[in-house]
Amino acid sequence: MVHYKGQWGDIAMPKKKCPACGSTETVKILYGMPSYEAFELVERGETVLGGCCVSDNDPTRHCKTCGQDFGVNETFSMLGMTSLEFYVGGYFGESYFVYINGKRKSKLIRYAKTPGGMAADLKHPKNEINFHPDILLKEVPLPPEQWITFTEEIAALDVSCWRDSYYENNICDGTQWHLIIKFPNREKISKNGSNDYPPYWNGLIKIMKKYIGEDIG
Repeated sequence: MVHYKGQWGDIAMPKKKCPACGSTETVKILYGMPSYEAFELVERGETVLGGCCVSDNDPTRHCKTCGQDFGVNETFSMLGMTSLEFYVGGYFGESYFVYINGKRKSKLIRYAKTPGGMAADLKHPKNEINFHPDILLKEVPLPPEQWITFTEEIAALDVSCWRDSYYENNICDGTQWHLIIKFPNREKISKNGSNDYPPYWNGLIKIMKKYIGEDIG
């Protein structure tokens, strides 16, 4: 637990898990003109300096293990997503697909569960591959209030700060996954893995289950 005194008040700062590597060796980033007290905190490894230029979209914490800065409020950008695509599954078990078209005025989540590595095409729900009798298809409307809450919960996972790939090279086949969130101007967040997962993976699965009401992995 790190305590900040002086110009920051007497505040106990709990250590927060790094969204990239899972380490709890994370510290607050201090912005603005540093004081003598700030330099003492830096020397003790209890904080890092973020520079004098401050914006509304600066990261708030730094991971001393992997060097990742995180803690940016991503809620506004997530509200503007044009699509979200999520997949987790493999060749031998069930696979799960989630797709959201953020351009729709009436938002909804499309979901599919398929057996034995079978594919589904949620971008084109009328595709004949979706009509296999063993595929479970579901659409869940997201009213405006739920859409805002959903994007806030996704933003809280610091998805943009996850590593691009999480791979366990010693396991063949198994479970693969990807998460792709697209924004205007061709910007996107793209993360993937095979038999290895980011620290906030369980949080992502919990959110998906909450809104879809079905198993996700």
